[in-house]
Amino acid sequence: MNLEKNRKLVYKENIIDIPHPFVQYKKIIFEGTDDSQIEVDLAIPKSNVKGVIVDFPEFKVKNKDYLNLTKYSMLGYALASLHIRGQAGNSENKTPCSHFPFIDCNYSKPYYNLVFQDSLDTIHLVEKLFPSKDIIATGLGQGAAISIVCSSYYDSVKELFILDCSLCDIKNTYIKNKKNPFFKNIYKFKSDFSDKIDYLYSTLNSIDVLNFSNSITQKVHYGLSYLDPKTPIETQLKLLDTLQNVEIQHYKFLDYKKIFQHQFDDYILEVLSSK
Repeated sequence: MNLEKNRKLVYKENIIDIPHPFVQYKKIIFEGTDDSQIEVDLAIPKSNVKGVIVDFPEFKVKNKDYLNLTKYSMLGYALASLHIRGQAGNSENKTPCSHFPFIDCNYSKPYYNLVFQDSLDTIHLVEKLFPSKDIIATGLGQGAAISIVCSSYYDSVKELFILDCSLCDIKNTYIKNKKNPFFKNIYKFKSDFSDKIDYLYSTLNSIDVLNFSNSITQKVHYGLSYLDPKTPIETQLKLLDTLQNVEIQHYKFLDYKKIFQHQFDDYILEVLSSK
């Protein structure tokens, strides 16, 4: 996958006028590689910044609002939240994907190549705005996959809090779960372009986070739900086997949505409060 670390960025920084005694809010807008306008929300403690949490949202789920971003400020952490291009947030996507979000028969770069590049750019921006501060990456599903990719490129990412990681072993997962609604556009592509199966599988392999996870040396806190996970358990276990330093939180009676909204968020706060 053709990704660029420390890409030269054109961006603007706007202060958001939300009154708060302890936190300042900002919006960063930068230009993606295809000139799409990509947005990042920031919540910054007015006191000393201990570190920066970069949160990547789940597929088609809006990123955390400013109120939810603020809770980490109690522990001295700034929080940056990326709006994923062409999904539920405000970021543009000037490069439409014919079989969103995985493949496109008319464009050489897969959609996720652009998403991963936007995410690397976000980490680079955070480094510029908060020099010498440790970065923590968080995310569910798609956000977990993005966190892994960013951590493989940037040593400034010191720790990950992720769960139900998608985009891992994606070709085999698709083959075993073709009728799953999550893969409906891949299934449609195969029907529309039966002569491009090799292209389909090579593209899926190119965006597979197993290409990146072996190089992750950072501490990974992983939430594993056994109740109705979106990503199959056996696929997640394959990912976990590739990680060098992982601590697994086992949730046997909660689905991943409830875990992310409550238990795992509380777990992040608990771990960070002890630092």
